[in-house]
Amino acid sequence: MTGFAKPRAGSPPASDGRPTVALDCRWLSFSGAGRVTESLLRGLQIVTPPHRWVLWGPPEVAGHLWPGAEHVLDTTDPRRLNGQRSWFAIPSADLVIFLHQQRPLRHVPALTMVLDTTPLRYNRNPADAWAKRCFLRRVGRASSGILTISDFSSRCISDDLGIASDRITKVGLPADRDLAQRILALRETSTPEEVALYVGLFLPHKNLPRLIEAFGQTAFRRRGGRLLLVGGKGGAEPLRQTLDEDQGRYVTIRSSCTQPELESLYATSSFLVQPSLEEGFGLPVQEALAAGLTACVSNGGALPEVTRGFAEHFDPTSVEAMAKAIDRTADRAGDQTGDQGRADAEAFLARTPTITDLAGQVVDAVDRYLP
Repeated sequence: MTGFAKPRAGSPPASDGRPTVALDCRWLSFSGAGRVTESLLRGLQIVTPPHRWVLWGPPEVAGHLWPGAEHVLDTTDPRRLNGQRSWFAIPSADLVIFLHQQRPLRHVPALTMVLDTTPLRYNRNPADAWAKRCFLRRVGRASSGILTISDFSSRCISDDLGIASDRITKVGLPADRDLAQRILALRETSTPEEVALYVGLFLPHKNLPRLIEAFGQTAFRRRGGRLLLVGGKGGAEPLRQTLDEDQGRYVTIRSSCTQPELESLYATSSFLVQPSLEEGFGLPVQEALAAGLTACVSNGGALPEVTRGFAEHFDPTSVEAMAKAIDRTADRAGDQTGDQGRADAEAFLARTPTITDLAGQVVDAVDRYLP
């Protein structure tokens, strides 16, 4: 269903002469893109940007309006027909901001968020890689400019898609401070467990078979530590079937969990481990560090950029290096107290962007690209 929601009182008329910016908020409830969308909307509410803004998306968007902003209701799944289902539903505007690369390929003045180009290197087969490259190149041609969330992704977008670097704008993805405070509060009343936690999809570039092998060689495992893999959805069962009898004793695989369950896992686990061969950002790593949880992270892609010196890094192609890094992290995590976790969280958050930083960077990009 697509239609117009009643604008908030005080919204300007469509003919007031100001430039119109349409913000694609349809990804609000979808994982990483949803987090970017929510953070941007919260920041825009605070900075109350210039121009006339139209927020295009589901009913939840109405809770993020600011005086003068309007809501165009759209409950269509943005993934339908590879993003092309909404070809004719794009609101009329002087500039459209698409917050995900899976967007209608209609040529309109637009800024498009491209989170990463990882699928071009890690895919099902060469034909799949070719199709994804063609699609992303068409996204580049259909966009006035590109937004992304790390220096690593900026370089990859330029190299992989042939997009000039001066058309790419990196914006800082803020940490969720409210989430961090909830986890810190939970930790004060929870019983810690000897668990290394992985959060994310179970895709090839996540490097999970090598993580399972490395974990089996650790002193942490020999003294009773366990490895918990969470969030793989459809990939959970195939990965579970690869475990041998011994690995099945110390590796637990969960296909999904609720947000409260995830926060409880952050609060009770010893540390987070992220073994990816490549990441365009690494949201679970940022969430963990923002909540004072020790992290053991590969040096793949944007991960060193995201951790800002607050994590133990390792070569993701080396089982030995990964195992040693896990043990170093486990030893360091065991020495931490609740006060130390809060101090680490505050130190990390002091170096990360805020929601108003993100909103200001997007508004600056809008001013550059308005026709």
